[in-house]
Amino acid sequence: MEWDFSHLYNSDKEAFNDIESAIEESQIILHKLESINDTSSHEDVANILERLEKILIKAFKAEQYASLKFSKNMRDESSQKMYGVIRNKAVQIEQILAVMKAKFAKVSDKTLKSWAEKLTDYRKVFERIIEEKKHILSEDAERILATFSNTRRYGVADLYEKITSSYIFEIDGKKMTGEQVRALRYHPDSQVRRKAMKIFFKKYEQDKLTIEGLYNLVVKDWDMEARLRNYPAPISMRNFENETDDETVQRLIDVTTENTKLVQKYYKWKAEYLGEELTLADIYAPLLKGTKEYSFEDAKRIVLDAYYEFSRDIGKVVESFFEERRIDVFPAEGKRGGAFCSYSIPNYKPYVLLNFTGKIRDVMTLAHELGHGVHGTLSSKQNIYNYHTPLTMAEIASVFGEFLVFDKLRKELEGEERKAFIASKIEDIFATMFRQSMFARFEMKAHEVIEKEGFASYEQLSNVYRNELEVMFGDSVKITEEYHKEWSSIPHIFFAPFYVYAYNFANALVIALYQKYLEEGTRFVPKYIKLLESGGKGKPEKLLEEVGVNLRDENFWQKAFDYIDSLIKEVVA
Repeated sequence: MEWDFSHLYNSDKEAFNDIESAIEESQIILHKLESINDTSSHEDVANILERLEKILIKAFKAEQYASLKFSKNMRDESSQKMYGVIRNKAVQIEQILAVMKAKFAKVSDKTLKSWAEKLTDYRKVFERIIEEKKHILSEDAERILATFSNTRRYGVADLYEKITSSYIFEIDGKKMTGEQVRALRYHPDSQVRRKAMKIFFKKYEQDKLTIEGLYNLVVKDWDMEARLRNYPAPISMRNFENETDDETVQRLIDVTTENTKLVQKYYKWKAEYLGEELTLADIYAPLLKGTKEYSFEDAKRIVLDAYYEFSRDIGKVVESFFEERRIDVFPAEGKRGGAFCSYSIPNYKPYVLLNFTGKIRDVMTLAHELGHGVHGTLSSKQNIYNYHTPLTMAEIASVFGEFLVFDKLRKELEGEERKAFIASKIEDIFATMFRQSMFARFEMKAHEVIEKEGFASYEQLSNVYRNELEVMFGDSVKITEEYHKEWSSIPHIFFAPFYVYAYNFANALVIALYQKYLEEGTRFVPKYIKLLESGGKGKPEKLLEEVGVNLRDENFWQKAFDYIDSLIKEVVA
């Protein structure tokens, strides 16, 4: 199954027409923004926001289309050029948002609060401006930062992706993509696993001068902007965007680190169960020698059944992805690695990219990305300013979807097969909670080193990463030298600094939400749907209070790790 782009456009020309139209119309809005001040009526402000929304929809729709075509084949020259052209023009449109923030920041809090009371659909816009005032720069400075965003860290991240997505690995005479090599971590033969990962990381090390240079540029760019905007630490800028605070995030990271004993306990048991010393290449080794393969049709059936059993309405949303060919399934040369769900604007169709290799983990990935698709579809009730959630909420529907599939398969399996499946879920939780927290600790320390010394070499960064691996795994597995370089293969630290802790945040939230669902049954479903429909309309803690989750509870995060401990006991018993 490959993407059908007709839900967005029937031709590249239509996308170019939309972006050109948006550019023309943006000049009118820029002119209108010049007159914004304390005497402006709320009707005039509403008119600007409504017209700007139409412009943003055109621009972001065109950019999404170009980005999807580029992800489909990053070696295709025409797709590269189209994405480059449309992305550059979209950056010009994004300047308007920067100018709007700067203009509104000059307006008094009293006036902003008055507009928020009268324009309830845009309340969040004004409330965020009030909160953000101390971080907003002058109008000219905001315009400059927006103008050069495509040649700053975003451009650097694009270059990293072009380089790494072009990698072809040769193992025993067979050419493989990065996704296919990484899938070998689940191979039953330890020699295959270890050889594959040595070859995988060697490829990155061969480009170490380029990768270390790109990462240093990303870090310096991010940290410089954070300083300019008066954030106390580099991670604080991401925390503000995520509508959370430094203390909450640090507490999450600390509690996760305090619970690494769970990781070490599990892997010591796994080594004993398999009867061999484990290396990091073996942490996903199957407990059963004969691992089950899943066709995409198998995965489709499992995932659809799980979503339909939870909610018929949500099941219909999920099924529409298959019916409308909005999933691109299999690995291919030039195709972007990993998996994602793309949605930019309300009332248009989200798209899912997979690199499906037939493993049970791929079934869970399908459930995960379709969860994002459900969120993107249901939150279309919001306007574009309230459509997207902060990252801390962005993973809720995806991880919840994984739990639906996990519980479905868990009930159907028996004996050793059931044990192996629960073990694989524990390992996935480790990957999305403990490892992501480890990545965040690495980022914080890497940013500190680069700030202090002006530059960090590939070897320095690898040493920082090795130390974090030791914190997480202790002596439960052997940390082989090639894994010291793993940081260089983590795309998120290039694309979105400090993004990674959001996975940990969301997993802890979802464990709480899922326990609510198990307790309340069908009574929970409408509350959950309402949460997803709210998009980013309210602050996370307020939206979550409506479904019975209290982020301010000092024991909140620990409850998630207690649940993980219960899963481990079920397997180890």
